[in-house]
Amino acid sequence: MNVFGPILIVLLLAAGVFAAIRFRHKLITRILTVIAGLGIAWAAVYLIALSSVKCLGSCG
Repeated sequence: MNVFGPILIVLLLAAGVFAAIRFRHKLITRILTVIAGLGIAWAAVYLIALSSVKCLGSCG
């Protein structure tokens, strides 16, 4: 499976978090930081689940 999609999403979300930290005095950037953080958490869980499923198919 292609794992570059979620990795690219994580990098884009991390760039968004960095930009939000630089402009944290605005309310909209705080909201976007929360959304980006949830996106990063989702991508991390997705990658962990993907690697677990691959291991179940080939490791056991």
